[in-house]
Amino acid sequence: MIYRAVHLLNVIRINRQLFLVAVLLILFFQLIPVVSASDDQMMEYFYEYGCSNCAQVVPVIDEVVGQYGNITLEKYEISTDYNGTTGYARMKVYGAYSVPAVVINRQTTILYSDYNGNKSLLRELLISGIENAPRMIQNNSNQTIQDTDPLPELSFFMVLIAGFLAGFNPCLIAVMTFLATITLSSQGGRKDMLIMVIGFCTGIFIVFMLGGLFLLGVVRQHPRITDSITLFLVLLIGIMGLWHLYDAYHLSKHDRSSFKTPDSFKRLMSAIEGNAMEGKNILIVSCIAGGVFSLVKAPCVGAVYFAIIDLIISQGNIAKGGVYLALYNFGVVFPVLVLGVLLAYGMNPEKVTEFREKRRVEVRIITGIVLIALALLIYFKVI
Repeated sequence: MIYRAVHLLNVIRINRQLFLVAVLLILFFQLIPVVSASDDQMMEYFYEYGCSNCAQVVPVIDEVVGQYGNITLEKYEISTDYNGTTGYARMKVYGAYSVPAVVINRQTTILYSDYNGNKSLLRELLISGIENAPRMIQNNSNQTIQDTDPLPELSFFMVLIAGFLAGFNPCLIAVMTFLATITLSSQGGRKDMLIMVIGFCTGIFIVFMLGGLFLLGVVRQHPRITDSITLFLVLLIGIMGLWHLYDAYHLSKHDRSSFKTPDSFKRLMSAIEGNAMEGKNILIVSCIAGGVFSLVKAPCVGAVYFAIIDLIISQGNIAKGGVYLALYNFGVVFPVLVLGVLLAYGMNPEKVTEFREKRRVEVRIITGIVLIALALLIYFKVI
């Protein structure tokens, strides 16, 4: 009888120990995510419709998130509008410019280039990001994009001034003075001069506007190519800056510019001269001249324009791009309008030409330095 009692006590004691071990194991496995990620966390996943890389990472993200009970997963398609903000605009606030992209607690960003399709590495990065992510400043998962640190916004004044400075370009002023001289030396009077100025400015405005809207439209439809466009524009702006500095040296040594005007543009100028002499179709021909000028003189006038395009793209607010472009283009043509009015009402075209010839080296140097500085600032995401 005593033996049975002792045996029963031993069984109870062993079962109690097994029970305690089981309870401790359960608590241990339950506490692992709590210890490593004690607070509620948020993960934001950015993707694009039709993106094969995005489709491949979704199962990994869902699997990792499923291991934790305190993570809110929010998915954003970059071209879709979410309460007035596109997924692409939200993504760029975190410094991400391509999909797929994952942001943990609004601070830890994981890009495709971090793992290059390696799902095991992605899983490790996600787990490490979750367990080591800093606490969110606010736990409200519905916090708007404005509560983060956004990129500095373009101002209308900044865009207008950039266009205004680009308008005071020796190339543009040279052609403008040439057209004014033709008009004033023909039978045309002030009215013809003003018509010619308006037509020329309209041509510049239309071509620059269409070109800018085309670039912004491409970015809107294919946000993934933004990095490539940005790099291309930065290189182009830098090359134009170096070319302007070289042209300043070329002007000082050879007294002529390295920017050469195509023969087709010269023939167009001759056609304008003939029409001005006859008083025919001044508005149409000068408008065409302005449009052609915008194309063939891009190295002279267009470099700052490309910089503005890149800044607009970098802000991610493509909807405002058209307004910025219109404002910039108005800034470009405004000096031409002012010059045209002054020439029509008494300014001597020879004096304008004389000023341009005397200061063209200085203008080239200043323009080159500004363009190179712009390229560096854009590349390093300072602006």
